[in-house]
Amino acid sequence: MRNDWCVTPLSKCLSKVIDYRGKTPKKLGGDWARKGYRALSANNVKFSGLDKLDSINYVDEELYKKWMKEEIRRGDLLLTSEAPSGQVMLWDSDEKIVLSQRLYALRPASNVDNKYLKYYLQCPIGQKEIFRNNSGSTVAGISAKTFSNILVRHPTKSCQKAIGDLLYLLDKKIDCNNRINAELESMAKTLYDYWFVQFDFPDANGKPYQSSGGKMVYNATLKREIPAGWRHSTIGETFKTHLGGTPSREQVEYWTPGEVNWLSSGENPSLFVVDPDERISKLGLQNSPAKLLPQGTVILSIVRHLRASILGIEAATNQSVVGILETGKLKHSLIYPYLVREIPRLMALRTGAQQPHINKGVLDESLLVLPDESTLEAYTNLAAPLFLQIKNHHQQNRELTQLRDWLLPLLMNGQVTVA
Repeated sequence: MRNDWCVTPLSKCLSKVIDYRGKTPKKLGGDWARKGYRALSANNVKFSGLDKLDSINYVDEELYKKWMKEEIRRGDLLLTSEAPSGQVMLWDSDEKIVLSQRLYALRPASNVDNKYLKYYLQCPIGQKEIFRNNSGSTVAGISAKTFSNILVRHPTKSCQKAIGDLLYLLDKKIDCNNRINAELESMAKTLYDYWFVQFDFPDANGKPYQSSGGKMVYNATLKREIPAGWRHSTIGETFKTHLGGTPSREQVEYWTPGEVNWLSSGENPSLFVVDPDERISKLGLQNSPAKLLPQGTVILSIVRHLRASILGIEAATNQSVVGILETGKLKHSLIYPYLVREIPRLMALRTGAQQPHINKGVLDESLLVLPDESTLEAYTNLAAPLFLQIKNHHQQNRELTQLRDWLLPLLMNGQVTVA
C-alpha cells in the first residue's frame, strides 16, 4: 500500500447501515404478495449484480411501509452478511426495494466514493478483511458490530472516484453485453418457433407458410402435421453424440500439464462456454472416455437440472455432459433452440433419487423434424449471425472480466494509478 493512503475502519467509512435482517412478513402481520415491491435477500446479491431473479419475493405497499422505515437510495451498497458473506453490489436504481434475509445496505460517508468502496470490498484485500471477521459455528457471517474491525485502505476522494469509475465502466460494458445477448437469444428463440414450431417460415411468396395455406402432411411418428417435403428423425440418427468422462484423479500426469480444456459440468450460466472449468493433459484425454469436442458443439448437462450450452472453445467434458456435434448443414443455430424446447420433456424423464438424471440413450431417441434443404439454408442464413453476435459478446465479456480482475488488486494496492 502507498504511504499516502489511509486505513479507516469500515464503520467510519459509512454514514448509515440499514439492517432489517430479522424482519419477516409474518412478524409484521403480513405475507408475500404476487406483485409490488421486490424483497431482496443474500441469495440475489452477487458482485456482478442481481441474481436468481425468479426467486425474488414481493410485498405490497402496506407491508413495505411497515418494513422499510429507512428506504434504500440509489448509490447505496448491498452487502450479504452470510451464505455467503461479503458479496457486494451497487444499487444503481431508484426502484424501492425491501431488505430481506442476510442483507445489509451501506451508505458511504461523504469522504468515501461508493464505487470505490464496492470494489475494495470485492477485491482480495477487502474479502480477506471480511473473512477474518466472520463468526458463527454453523454458518460463517459478519455482523454490523464487526464493521469497526474491517479495515478499508483508500486514497483521496478524487482518486477513489477515478478508480471506482474505471472499474464500474468495465462492469457496465459487461452488463450491456449481457442485456444485448438476452435480446438476441430471445430473437433467435422466436425465429426458431416461427419456423419449426408454428411452421410459418416464409413461403415462395414471402408469406407465412402454414398460415397462408401451405401444404401440410400428417406424420404418424410425430403424431402431427408437418410441411410437405419435411421429415422426422432422431438426435442419434442425425448427429454424432458423445458422453464425456473424467481422467483418474490419482494419476497426476493426467492433469499436469493442463493442455486440454475440460468441463466438469454442463450447467454453464451462459449460452456460449468460453472458459473451461479445468484443464487436463493430452495423456489424460487419451486415457479416459473424454473426447475433445469442437467449437459449435451443443452440450447438455444430463444430471440434476438439465441445461444446454454451446461450446465457444474446444473442450472435453465429464460424464455428466453429452455433446451433440454439428453436421455440414445442421448447425448449433438449429440444435440449440431445439434442445432448449426439449428440456422440460427430458426433465420429466429423469430417474434416480439422489442425482436425478437421464442417460444418453434418452437424448439419442429424441424425435425432431427436419426441413427441406432450401428452408434449412434460409433459416441458417438468418439464425447464424444472431448466434455469432452472442458468441462475440461472451468472448468480449471474458476479456473485460480478465482485465477488471487483473486491475482490481493493483488499483487497490496503489500499484497502478488512474490519471
